[in-house]
Amino acid sequence: MLDLYLPANFFYPELPGGSLQYSRYAPFLRERGISLTVVTPKRSHHAEDELEYNAVRVLRKVLPPGFDALRQQMALVDEAGKLALASGNRRVVMQPIGTFANDLESLRQLWKWHRRGVPLARHFTQVPQAPTGSFLGMTRSRLRERIGFSPFSRLLMCSSEMGRAFQRASGISARRIEVIPNGIDQSVFHPLDSAAKPALRAALGLPTEGLVVLSVCSIIPRKGVDLLIAAWENVLGHHPDATLVLVGSNTVRPTVGNPEARSNVADYLESIRRSVEALSRPGSVRFAGEVANVQDYYRAADLFAFASLQEGLPSAVMEAMSCGLPSVLAPFHGFPAPGEEYGFPDRHYVPVSHDPASIAGGLRRLLDSAAERETIGNEATRWICDTQQMNHAADRLAAIYESLVPK
Repeated sequence: MLDLYLPANFFYPELPGGSLQYSRYAPFLRERGISLTVVTPKRSHHAEDELEYNAVRVLRKVLPPGFDALRQQMALVDEAGKLALASGNRRVVMQPIGTFANDLESLRQLWKWHRRGVPLARHFTQVPQAPTGSFLGMTRSRLRERIGFSPFSRLLMCSSEMGRAFQRASGISARRIEVIPNGIDQSVFHPLDSAAKPALRAALGLPTEGLVVLSVCSIIPRKGVDLLIAAWENVLGHHPDATLVLVGSNTVRPTVGNPEARSNVADYLESIRRSVEALSRPGSVRFAGEVANVQDYYRAADLFAFASLQEGLPSAVMEAMSCGLPSVLAPFHGFPAPGEEYGFPDRHYVPVSHDPASIAGGLRRLLDSAAERETIGNEATRWICDTQQMNHAADRLAAIYESLVPK
């Protein structure tokens, strides 16, 4: 058995992107001889010091008060390293999830465990911004980034574009980068027969008549929900019985630790609520909040919309495609090139720009044509089946971790 230790600032019941993905990988990795242990802070609302969640062993550690997110992460790295060495198992890998910075103290702590025989990997979930400024400034920035990655034996990227962006930003060798798809479990995310939709909608409290547009994302500034709302009045002018369902956090989540960021999210949420109230049919927009059964919302919907401005490779898009939903996608920073993770425009999804009129046009195009919805939805499901299956991702991950430990 290979033991994978994941120091994480947040993990269950809070499940930000990276934590959520690994909670889904865990049962598949266990089948391949890899056990996952998450080391995370114990907070006031946590009852247990240790539990198992979806094949993940979760250890909660009490940390000194006043630690910022980076100091929390480095303390968790130390805890995970001690556990790894104390286990007596030489087949261990550590992969921090969450806050990271390439400051000297963080590098010192990471290198300490690397030198003591604990291989380090890093899985990235955001595409970096392109370096800007003077030639000297960009050179210094690239050097800092390259030094920051030096303790890690492998850098795992969830998209090809992310790998290219990190190479541009830091000049790291392509040999250290592994592109791993965000594996989709098609036993969970699969289409539903259209005849069963009305009953499912009723169970979810959604209208049983009219077409349903779904978007799955936290309501925070970079997700572009304001653009969807701005486009929605145009859509209602042509499809007055349509409903827009927003699944995802609609509060200031505890994972937003910076006071300024918390204030920005709160202001953004209030602006979204005001924009919805100003619509001719405010009730046509439903806020479902965070849900445990997101797959039911995909199956109940007729199409999917995503207008985010910056991402890594959001699983929500691929989950929607796997469930047979035709998708209207705006090209966020980090968007895959044609033929990569999302397939081809106008075959596997409908491309639009970050403009309310363009988004409305894409939505209306699919709302107007049941035949096109069916064609693109079917193509999308086949694409995910061929390229993004969970078993494929788990095989790739297992092979990478095995390559880092003694035989």
